[in-house]
Formats: sequence, C-alpha cells, structure tokens
Amino acid sequence: MKRTIAVTVMCVAMMLMGAHVRADAPQSRCTRIGQKWVNFWNGHDVTKAFDVFTEDIVEEDVPTGMGMIVDGAEAFQAFAQGFFNAFPQSTFTLVKSSCSGQQGFIEWNWSAVDDPGFFGTGNQIDVRGVSIIAIHGNRISRNTSYWDCAALLTQLGQPLPCP
Repeated sequence: MKRTIAVTVMCVAMMLMGAHVRADAPQSRCTRIGQKWVNFWNGHDVTKAFDVFTEDIVEEDVPTGMGMIVDGAEAFQAFAQGFFNAFPQSTFTLVKSSCSGQQGFIEWNWSAVDDPGFFGTGNQIDVRGVSIIAIHGNRISRNTSYWDCAALLTQLGQPLPCP
C-alpha cells in the first residue's frame, strides 16, 4: 500500500512539474506552434503574421550579424516581406519543436534558390537552423534564429567567414 501511494505521489508530482512536449507528440501545443511558424514562412503572406506572432514580436536573425533585431508589428512585416521577395522559391520543414512553459525551440530545415536571394547565384540552398522562442498564449512573442551560415556560403561559392 505504501509503495502504491509513493508511486502515485511521484506521478502526480511529475505531472505538476510539467514535462517537455516534443513535436512528435500528436497535436501538442509545441507541434501546433512549430507548424504555424513553418506555415507562415512557407505561405509568403505577411498579413498572416499575427496568427503566429504577437504584434509586439521581437525577431533576431543572429547569423546576419551585428545584432539585427526587428521589433514590433510594422518592422516584422517589413522584414518578412523582404525575405519573401528575396526568396520566392523557399520552403521550411519542421524537424522538431519543444517547449516548457513560455519558452521553447523550433528546429527546421530551409531549402531555397538564391534568386534573387543573397547573391543571385541561382544555386540551391539547404540550411539547418533553430529558432529559440518565447511564447505568449499560443503565439510567439520573441523569435531568435540561428542557422548554419558557413554551409550557406559554401553552397553559394562565397568566401568564409560569416558576418
């Protein structure tokens, strides 16, 4: 009897502490947020931004260098539109996502054609990345992306190092 109570107490304690939910858990909150993120970037429609992101979104794309931070609705939509214009042939794939409370990550793969792109080479780009996110409700309020700049530049035949 004591053993049963102890196991039950441990199970309840683990549930109350919360467990990480991974993207492979069907229809988990993290999966939905990660898939909405991917769908936004694949949809090329800035008017859908605030279905995924909060209007006070802070976006940082670390590999582009020099602390480029996009802050707020208008700046984020301009950033996203610039990306869509630069990479009209672009696809993101969700690898996995995980969250705990109000923070998490989205691991992704990005495939695109560099036309007009970064250098207009017409080369195929395949890059792995991860976005560290802050979550407010079921939308992303901060998105900090890290991706493999060295792999990108190598695919484009450009000299290293990254910015």
